[in-house]
Amino acid sequence: MFNQIILNKSNLLHNLYYLENYLQDRKICVMVKANAYGHGMAEIAKCLQQENVSYGVSNEEEALSLRKITDKQIIVFGACINYQELMKNDIDFAVFSFQMVKNICKIAKKFNLQPKMHLCLNTGMNRYGVNDRNEFLKVINFLVKQKLELAGIYTHFSSLTTDENYTERQKRLFYEFCYCLPKDWRTITHVGGGKTVFKDIDAKMFRTGIEIYGYGDENLRPVMSVKSKIVDTVNVKAGEHIGYLCGYTAQKDMLVGAVPLGYADGLPRKLSNKLTILYKGKLLQNVGNICMDCFMVNLDKTKAKTGDEILIMDNACSLAKILGTTEYEVLTNFGHFRGERRIVES
Repeated sequence: MFNQIILNKSNLLHNLYYLENYLQDRKICVMVKANAYGHGMAEIAKCLQQENVSYGVSNEEEALSLRKITDKQIIVFGACINYQELMKNDIDFAVFSFQMVKNICKIAKKFNLQPKMHLCLNTGMNRYGVNDRNEFLKVINFLVKQKLELAGIYTHFSSLTTDENYTERQKRLFYEFCYCLPKDWRTITHVGGGKTVFKDIDAKMFRTGIEIYGYGDENLRPVMSVKSKIVDTVNVKAGEHIGYLCGYTAQKDMLVGAVPLGYADGLPRKLSNKLTILYKGKLLQNVGNICMDCFMVNLDKTKAKTGDEILIMDNACSLAKILGTTEYEVLTNFGHFRGERRIVES
C-alpha cells in the first residue's frame, strides 16, 4: 500500500521498560482506547504480548475486540450497554455510582456471573464518578453484604501540569477514599491523567497513555511515523491554482507531486500550506489545501518521481505545534488511517 504507519516496537518496549523502572514494583495499565491513540490497538497488543501489562479501553466494542487477541486484564473506563457480555468475557469495567453498582450486581446474580468493578472517584475532574463520601460508603457496605469486593478504585487527575494546588487537593481526596476500603479487600488503586507516572502519587497501578507512545518525557521515544509515496507529478504554470478553492497559486512554473493521504486518513486540513515533508533528507512544502484523500507537494529543485517514498510525520509534537493543539489529538486523528500499519524492530 502507498500509505503506511510504521510502529517502532523497539521504541515501544524502551518506553515501557523506562516507565516500569521508574514505577518499580507498581503495575502499568496501557491505554489502547481510540485504536491505541491512532497507533492501532491490535498492533500494539501484538508488540506487548510478552509483557506484564493490563489494557485500558473506552467502550465495550473496543474491549470485546481486544479480548479476541489477548487474555490480559482489560478495563473499560467508559459507560457500556451490555455488562453481561463483559462479565462473560472476563472484562473489568468502571462504575460511577451506587445505583450503577446495584444494577450490575443484580445482573451478575441473575446470570451467575462475577463482576469486576472499578469504582470511579471524582476528586476534581468532574466528568464521571462518586464524589460524596457517604455514597462511597454505601457502595462499600452494599458489596460487603453481597460478599463481593471492588476490583479497583481509581481517579483521574485533570491539572497535573497546570495547577499544583488543585492536584494536591485531588490527591488528598483520593487517599481519603482509599483509606475507607476494607482491609481484607484486594482492591487495586490506580490513577491516570497525563504524566501521573512522573508525579509523587501513592497508587498500585498507573494508567499510561501518551507516555507509552513516546511523549511527555525527554527519555521517551515516539513509536509512530507516517509514510507515503508520490503517485503522480504535474507541471503547473505560473498563475495557475493548486487544489480546492484556489488554495495555492503558483508564482512561477513548478513541479507538483500528489500524495494519496488526506484528512480522511488523519491529516488535518488546517495543515494546508504549512505541512513540510521529508524526501531523501530534504524538507518539501505542501502546496494547496489538503484534500480528503490526498495532498500536493512542491517538488521543485528535486529529482522526485512517481513511486518515491516520503516521510510525513515522525514526531507528533511538530504537527501539534503548527496546529496549536496537543500530540494526543494529532496521534488519535490517525485512528481511522486508511493504509498499512507495519511493525518494525528498530
